[in-house]
Amino acid sequence: MNIQKATLAVFTVLLFAVTACSSSPEPEPTPTPIPAATAIAATVDTTAETSPSLAPVFSVSNIDGENVRLEDLLGVVPVYLVFVPTTSDDLDRVQLEQIQSQIEQFNEMDAEVVVVVSELPTRVIDSRDELGLDFSLIADPLDVVASDWQVFDLNNDGESNPASFVFDAHGSLIARLIAAEPGDRPTIDEVLSVIEESLSVGAA
Repeated sequence: MNIQKATLAVFTVLLFAVTACSSSPEPEPTPTPIPAATAIAATVDTTAETSPSLAPVFSVSNIDGENVRLEDLLGVVPVYLVFVPTTSDDLDRVQLEQIQSQIEQFNEMDAEVVVVVSELPTRVIDSRDELGLDFSLIADPLDVVASDWQVFDLNNDGESNPASFVFDAHGSLIARLIAAEPGDRPTIDEVLSVIEESLSVGAA
C-alpha cells in the first residue's frame, strides 16, 4: 500500500509539472543522456530530457519476427517503453494484463507500447498467447537491452528491475520510474495521463 501511494505521488508530481508547462512557454531543453540507473530510486525525474540521438536505441526483432527500431519511433510518436523481468511473477503478469486492458487508449493517442521481457522467446510467446497480448514484445534473455538501459543487476542479483520510460512525440523523456522494489510501478492510467498531457502541451 505504501509503495502504491509513493508511486502515485511521484507520477502526480510529474502531472503537475507537465500541466504547468502548458500555461507559459518554456525554453528549449538541452538534451542529456539518461542518468546512470544506480543514481535513480523509485522516483519520476521530470528534469532530464532526452533526444532520440542520445537514448540507448536498439534495433531488434520482437517475438513476431518484426524488426523494432526504437530510433524510428522516438520523435515520431509517444513511446511507452517497459522492462518486465519475467513472464511468471504475479506482478509482471498483472502489469502485462493491465497494459493490454488499455491498449486501445494508447492506440487512440498513436502511442507505441514496447515491452522488453528478460525471458526466452518461447516463454514470452506462451505468455502472449495465454494473456492475449496485442503489443510489441521483445524477448531479452541475456539482458542485452536491459543492460543498455541500465536496469539490469541494480540489486546485484543478476536480474533486471521493472522499469518504465515514457517519451513524448518529440522524443523527449517525460517520465521514468525504475523500481527499487518489485511493486514500484506506475499505473497505466498514470502513464496515459502523462502522454495525454504532453500531447496537450504540444498542441497549445
